[in-house]
Order: sequence, then C-alpha cells, then structure tokens
Amino acid sequence: MEVTALCIRLVIHVLMLLAAEDQHCYCTEKADAAFLRVAPNKLQFFEYDSISFDCEGFDDFPKWRVMKRIMGVETICRPKWETSRGRCFIENAFELDSGEYWCEANGTMSSNSITISVTAGSVILESPALPVMEGKTVTLSCRNKTTSSNLTADFYKDGLLMGSSCTGNKTIHSVSRYDEGFYKCRISGAGESAESWLAVRDSVSLHVVPNRVQFFENESLTFHCEGFSGSAGWKLVHQLKGELITCRPFSKETTWSSCTITNVYPDSGEYWCETGEGERSNSIHINVTAGSVILESPALPVMEGNNVTLSCRNKTTSSNLTAGFYKDGLLMGSSSTGEMIIHSVSRSDEGLYKCKISGAGESAESWLAVRDEDESLSGPVYYTLDLDETQQPGESYCDQKAIRVHTTDLVAK
Repeated sequence: MEVTALCIRLVIHVLMLLAAEDQHCYCTEKADAAFLRVAPNKLQFFEYDSISFDCEGFDDFPKWRVMKRIMGVETICRPKWETSRGRCFIENAFELDSGEYWCEANGTMSSNSITISVTAGSVILESPALPVMEGKTVTLSCRNKTTSSNLTADFYKDGLLMGSSCTGNKTIHSVSRYDEGFYKCRISGAGESAESWLAVRDSVSLHVVPNRVQFFENESLTFHCEGFSGSAGWKLVHQLKGELITCRPFSKETTWSSCTITNVYPDSGEYWCETGEGERSNSIHINVTAGSVILESPALPVMEGNNVTLSCRNKTTSSNLTAGFYKDGLLMGSSSTGEMIIHSVSRSDEGLYKCKISGAGESAESWLAVRDEDESLSGPVYYTLDLDETQQPGESYCDQKAIRVHTTDLVAK
C-alpha cells in the first residue's frame, strides 16, 4: 500500500510539472524581463489573508493585466485593463482564489506564472514564490494559524521526512538543483500544510557577442543577460567615467534578453546585468578604440585545459599581418598569421595581453581570466534545523541544538 501511494504521488507530481512547463506556450510569448511578483513572497496563504500581485517590465505596453486560471477557467484578476504599473489586490483570500496567476500584455506577451494555495486549514508552509538563484540561502517556515509562537515542526521533501525544527524554520544553505522538489511541513496536533514546489534557477550571467573585449569605433556588439527569468525586470548597467547609466536609448535595440549597440562610441567601460531586486551578474570591461589595432581575446573566463586563440586585428585590412604578442609587458613571440594559440590554459596563463603590428600600432591591454573546471553538483546537500542530536525519524522533540541534516541522515555539527 505504501509503495502504491508513493507511485500515485510521483505520477501527480509529474503531471503538475508537465502542466507548469506547458502553460501559456500555446498562446503567448514569455518575456524574461516581464515579471509577476506576489506579496507576501510565498505560495501558501490562510483564508482571509491579503495577497497582492504586481506586474513589472510591462512599461512599453499600453495595456496589460493580471490573469488567473482557477479550476481550468481563465479570467482577469481585475475587470479592466491597466495603463500603468499597478497591482491586483485580494483583501480577503478564500480557497476559491487558489490557482495560477500571471501578467499578460495585449494578449501576446506573458510573464512567469505563480500558483498559490489558499487553505481553510491551520498550517501553511512559507516558501519563496519565485525561483531561487543557485548558491543563495533559503528559509522555509511552518506557520500555525492560531498562534504566532514557534512550534516544533516536521519538514518533508517529496514525501520523505527531513527532520524536525524547534523554531518551525528550516534553512537550506547554498541551494542547488538538487534542492528542487515538493516541500511540506507538519505541526503535531495542528495538522500539515499543502505541498509547494521549490524552484532553483541558474546564476545570472552577462555575455557579449562577439566574444571579445576590444572593439573599433562604429562596430556593433550585443549584450545578453542570462538566468534572469523569474527576476524583477533586469537592466544592463554601464559604468562610464564613474557614472552609472543603462543601455543607451539612442543607439540600441533592446529585446527581453539582450541589448544591441549598433555603433560603439564612446562606450568603453564596465557592463553588468542587474535586477530590481539588486542581483548582479558578472561584469565585462569593454574597450573601444579610435586606433588601428585591437586584440581579440575572450570576454569571459576560460576553463582550465581549453585552448585559447588570441588574434591581432588591423582596422584597415582583413589580411593576415605579422604581429607581436605580449603578456604583462613581456614579448611572448611573433606570428605571421596574426594569431597566437595558448594550448591547455592554466592559472599561470592569466595576465594582461596586448599585440603590436609594425607600422600600424599596438592594441590596448586586456586581462585573460582562467577558471577551474566546473565543480560537480553531486556533493551532499546540507540543511540547518533545530533538532535533537538523538532524534529518531518521526519524533518531534528537540533541545534547541543546531545540527546538520544530510537527506535522512543526521550528522551533529
């Protein structure tokens, strides 16, 4: 019977995930910068709680609205189109408000969706409504409707007991994809919460195309912000002579995930992606020159063991010219093709590189960064709970001693 129940639970979870993956794709285009925020930032609510839905990233659309799907029926959260930023506010939520919510503009562009659960029961699990970025810390809280006092709570992931907490809180440190799953909690004598899916997303990153850091004046380049899906509307930030500005409005083409500068000048400086929540990506320092020579080197760190090609380019000709290559001011050698290959790069190859073409000039210096091989995600995942060191599965007492929990095994700090 237990095996059958577990199989049924897994089938239900798979169906829910497939439905979440497929929603909206048949009728609207999902926009990474278009963003639905729910306040308070959680998925489960008691009846009579207040809930607010805000749409961000729809400023360029004259008409947008919050939509909801409840028991398969799609309706507008508010009965009229919104013409500026606003919110859909539910003052007293009921079970019938449980369902999926999202933002939509002109019926063609949609945001992420959030599925909330409103219960008439006594216990809810407070977990983030939006995907959590890898490496961040997440706290799950088990709440009792009838009291604000901390009560001992059991926490479950995918139906399996993880442990108990005296404070009703569980902290997941440095979350990874392995932490994704269905979570719920139980308070003895009060009941248990519904299950909520905890989603984890990749770290945010900035890429530049073409993949280099030096450009001639009037060239075009495109910045791509990746990993911002489910974040407050992102922006590309440029630091020029100490001043912070966004991607220039007079020479750019902006989509939901990129910013193209068609004629770079004077656009030297540091660039990074940033969300309204303050999350920042890596930064890339771009050098735009009015000179005749540039060094083409990778804009992002190169993984150890890979080969790297450095190219010396002359603005006035596409022909191969003999070029001298320098690292940290010292001549490394010359190449008749204008290219130099560094085989199987290592940390010792990091440094400032430049090149020189006789009769044309020399490039600026650019830093070549090398990173370690990607670390495996197969290591143990640790959670912090207030737990008794001798606690057995199913027991709910504790002595306020913090220990580390590795899946179902308990290991004292």
